[in-house]
Amino acid sequence: MDGSSFHIRFLVLSLHFIRRLIVHSQAQLQSTAAPPAFDTSTSLTFWLLVQETQRLAWDPYLADRFRDGLDRGEGDIFRHFDLARFADRVRLCPLERLVLASSIVTAPTRKELSPRAACMIRVEFENAVLALCQHPSFDHADLSPAQVDKLLKNLLELSTHETPILDGPQRQALVVAAQAKYGTEIVAPILQQIIDHPSPKVGQQSCLHLFCSD
Repeated sequence: MDGSSFHIRFLVLSLHFIRRLIVHSQAQLQSTAAPPAFDTSTSLTFWLLVQETQRLAWDPYLADRFRDGLDRGEGDIFRHFDLARFADRVRLCPLERLVLASSIVTAPTRKELSPRAACMIRVEFENAVLALCQHPSFDHADLSPAQVDKLLKNLLELSTHETPILDGPQRQALVVAAQAKYGTEIVAPILQQIIDHPSPKVGQQSCLHLFCSD
């Protein structure tokens, strides 16, 4: 098996893994009881779901696997997936929620999920940006420059006047926070690349508003 085939197989298994964890954790995800009250026979599966979701939410690249896992899932739990409730049940912090939601809005295939993800971004934005400025941003580590690149592009490339994800002050706050944490030498090339090579859905003129207030 060559490297490309192995990568594809590993990706398929990863998507299957997150879907199966969600399916087998339906009772916990839909319950209003506190996690310690869960049946111990199913708590291990839910614990694995929490750990895997957090792992994916720590990396904007891995967050795409969560999005794709939801997209290809079958059954009522995926057709009527409550993103906000899920995030509450697995106890995601604001920055983790921002990372997962930003991945969902970049390639929305389930139409009902995109507005829910956009809403989560706006609700969690302030606390998420504060966490981004911390050292480290997560309990375990910071986002790498490459991961910040991905996160900024997820949030800024598709944030247009026609389909705003973030408003003007939020866009500026995100850029200022990233520059304060990682330095202009890291962030400036990312912003320039967004302007020079915008998403086909946006266009170069629409990207210019990223640096202006609404």
